[in-house]
Amino acid sequence: MRRATGVLVGLMILGTAACSSETPEENTQEACSAAEELTVALDNFDMTLSPDATVDEVMDARESVRQAWQELDAAADDVAQDRGQALDDAWSGLEDSIDDVSGDATIADAAESLRDDAVEVQEARDALADDLGC
Repeated sequence: MRRATGVLVGLMILGTAACSSETPEENTQEACSAAEELTVALDNFDMTLSPDATVDEVMDARESVRQAWQELDAAADDVAQDRGQALDDAWSGLEDSIDDVSGDATIADAAESLRDDAVEVQEARDALADDLGC
């Protein structure tokens, strides 16, 4: 049973790795799924550590954990990259908005738009800081 579960986890991980997601939401969902798969693999590994387990069974369970960890590691990189890109995009938007303010305009004329763009930078910063555990 343990070996079948390990094989199933491995196949699920390989299936997930074969799909390339493009949106930040898909990347986040993929990371969450990969985190769950790592939990399953670790639980299976723990169950393998019985007095009657063979070395081969422990090695197989370790390989399932390794595959799950690698998948989560790659998915987490994608999420971090998405968050960093969102911050870059928000900053570029604010910078462009400031550059687009006419030289003869008053700050009052542009303030609301600039505030909105600054809020986007703050939100992107907050999302990145949350991901980093700050």
